[in-house]
Amino acid sequence: MGMMLKKTSGFVLASLRGSTYGPKYDSPLRSLRPCRTIFLNILQATRFTFHTSRFTRPLLLLCICGLITGCSNIIRTGLMNSNTVFLDPSTQRTAYLQLRNISENQAVTLSDIQTKLTTKGYQLTADPQQANYWIQAKVVYCHKAADEVTPESVAKAGFGAGISSGGAAMASASNTGMEGMGMGGMPMGGGMPDMNAMMRQAMAMSGGRAGFGGMSGFPGMQPPPKEEGVTYLCVTDVQITDRKAGKTIGQPSGSQSASGPKVQQMRMVGHVRQKDLDIPEATPIIQEKISTGIAGMF
Repeated sequence: MGMMLKKTSGFVLASLRGSTYGPKYDSPLRSLRPCRTIFLNILQATRFTFHTSRFTRPLLLLCICGLITGCSNIIRTGLMNSNTVFLDPSTQRTAYLQLRNISENQAVTLSDIQTKLTTKGYQLTADPQQANYWIQAKVVYCHKAADEVTPESVAKAGFGAGISSGGAAMASASNTGMEGMGMGGMPMGGGMPDMNAMMRQAMAMSGGRAGFGGMSGFPGMQPPPKEEGVTYLCVTDVQITDRKAGKTIGQPSGSQSASGPKVQQMRMVGHVRQKDLDIPEATPIIQEKISTGIAGMF
């Protein structure tokens, strides 16, 4: 047997140490949480040596890509707006930017707005009197949302509305969230009942069980299954002032605007749904969505 057996080429997936992440995550595997823990524990306990060839390498890469895709910590992301803002066409493309953050997450700076506006041809100035547009944005709240709170409900509260723990809108003496509604979602003074309000009240009375108060009421009436993960959201109030400094497109030459400055307000809610709460991971995503939303109006 003078023939020498040639050993196939291979590579080793080295064991990885358990990582303790600090305030900032630099590991490229940070998006694999939570199932990355199982994968890393296996690698920690055993050294795997894969003898690969030109036929098995593509299959191995495909398996790794599938693992990364299936283990992402992000479930979904989005941006909710309380209303729509329209700006009148104008030849004046100067803007004054005022950004504030009074939330607990001071990492949300919205500084990308400046770059996005400059790319669109707007000139930013530090003197508000020289600007046609005043763009004022204030991050008022960043926190994990309570189970019953949705980004839609937070945005629906509108510009300037108070926010309580978990993102729920604060109830006031003049608005308790049941304006014009009687008991059980019945409208005062007649009209069609609010079926959603009636269902919410029924579920609250039953404690999430079938029927009312745990008694047999409507057979098969069960609360919807709880969605996986947690939602982290940031609420930003935005005010845009069009000072009408120049000639508005479509306006006769030499005429002056009689309406004066036009002020529009809205509430933006950037949100990230995650399997496990990861604020450093969610922060740049939310910041990008809110910045893009504000710059997109211009």
